[in-house]
Parts: sequence; structure tokens; C-alpha cells
Amino acid sequence: MRSNHEAQAGFTVIELLIALVILGVALSTVISAMLANTSLNTRVERQANAVRVGEQVMESYRQRTDYAALQKNDLTQTVVMNGQTYTAYTDFCPDDLPAVTKANLPCNSTSVYIRVEVKYGNTVLHRAETYFTQFGNES
Repeated sequence: MRSNHEAQAGFTVIELLIALVILGVALSTVISAMLANTSLNTRVERQANAVRVGEQVMESYRQRTDYAALQKNDLTQTVVMNGQTYTAYTDFCPDDLPAVTKANLPCNSTSVYIRVEVKYGNTVLHRAETYFTQFGNES
């Protein structure tokens, strides 16, 4: 004769519910981690793109020879990189530079202090500053 306990096979409803709850907690943890990773990857990609946009903008100014013309007004450029739109704000010879910097790095017809700020939406992702000087005429 078999006892009632030995004849029982399979899972009870309670065991099945407990297994589903454990599986649900594990899956929600994995999905949460994946979403956080995706968000981080997107943020890092946008920052890398902003750096590239800033480098392109700075390089376009470096190749110019009319530094006096650059200083007449600040520029705003919209750049699309990898399907995302960035805005580059350029400030030539900014007013908020320390007096020591202004004295040692003057803005004139052959030199210019440039600040570029790259934004994605309203968020500043990259800011770069440099000073360009012409050392002679290229022929």
C-alpha cells in the first residue's frame, strides 16, 4: 500500500505561486539593471558626441585667419551628429574672464579667446575654452 504522501506528484498551487514570485523579483531586477545600463550608455554617447561637436567647432575657428571678424558677435550653431541635434554656443572674448587672463591673453586682430559650450536640449554636455594666436602669414 502506498501512503497518500507518496502518491502525490507535481507542484501544489502554493509552490507554483512562490516560484512565480521569485521569478518575478529576479526578472524585475534584471530588467531594471538593463534599463539603467541603456540610460547610462545613451548619456555617455551624447557626451562623446558633444565633445566631437566642440572639437569640430573649435577646429573651424582655428583654420580661420580673420580673428577680428570673429570677435564682433557670438555664434550659435546647430549640429546634427549620429541623428541627435546639439547646439554649440560660442563666446568670443567672454566678459567673465579674470582680469589676469584678459591682460595676458588679449583679444585683437591676430588673437582671440574662445569659449564653446555644447548643449543637448537644455543640458550642457561639454564646455571648452582656448586661445588662438596667429604667428605669421602663411603663403
